[in-house]
Amino acid sequence: MQELMALAGVSDVYSASNDLFKAFLGIDMSVSQVYRVSSVLGHQINVDLAQEVSHPELLADEVIYGSMDGSMIFTDQGWQEVKVGRLFSSLRRREAGQKEDNQTRFRLEQSTYCAHLGSSEEFIPLFEASLGHYKNTPERLVFVTDGGVWIQRYLEENYPLATHILDYYHAVEHLASFSRTHFQKAACAAQWLDKQRNYLMVDGIDEVLSNLEGLSNLSRSAEESRREVMGYYQRNRHRMQYSQFQERGLQIGSGSMEAAHRTVVQCRMKRTGLAYQRAAVERTGGSGHAQSAGSS
Repeated sequence: MQELMALAGVSDVYSASNDLFKAFLGIDMSVSQVYRVSSVLGHQINVDLAQEVSHPELLADEVIYGSMDGSMIFTDQGWQEVKVGRLFSSLRRREAGQKEDNQTRFRLEQSTYCAHLGSSEEFIPLFEASLGHYKNTPERLVFVTDGGVWIQRYLEENYPLATHILDYYHAVEHLASFSRTHFQKAACAAQWLDKQRNYLMVDGIDEVLSNLEGLSNLSRSAEESRREVMGYYQRNRHRMQYSQFQERGLQIGSGSMEAAHRTVVQCRMKRTGLAYQRAAVERTGGSGHAQSAGSS
């Protein structure tokens, strides 16, 4: 029963827990009971956070994808960032139909998550624990992330033999932001952006940088935007070899990371009119790691 109470406590706001018990079990359950059980189990989980997650041995053609990022939630101390990490095997990635742009949609059958409300220094040991023995085969690791400086520094310093990929769609969004700032007509912005996206996909980062540099008559805001995107690309060019990555059969987007934030953090903790105490966040999912099957 305590497991069910804890599940109700992390699945929805505490005030809704009695509705769940009433609907599924036909019994009444006080909100305070659910709160107490969730608190106790949450504290117990915190004790076990440093233990490494157990993973099966890697198969011959298997690689492990890893991503991490942060999202904001509102607490009694103001807006705070919850950092989330996600790991999954290339063999757990399945086709699931087509997107609107005719690209293949994938779903993940199993993932390992870790999350922490706090600093990167506090989060990194959790991510290390979630990696388990995968740390011993860094050449089989593929990290797909955005341009976060602390993320890139940590991963490249600790896993230089891994494959490091800048999320393609994040890279394109920087170009899209510039194009909206520079071009007055939406059609011109879309046409220019489409060409640059194609260059990026075929390792044409130098062509993109040249095209950016060749633009003239920029407004002050467009000039600032161009300087930002060019610096961003130059810092990350070694992570933008997209055609080579795709030839190896690797994914180049981190949409799974965005889905992780919605699943692990925002579904429970980012709701209209709610502000959590920091300690309550840690009890209901703001710190820890877990494995999940049937994830998106």
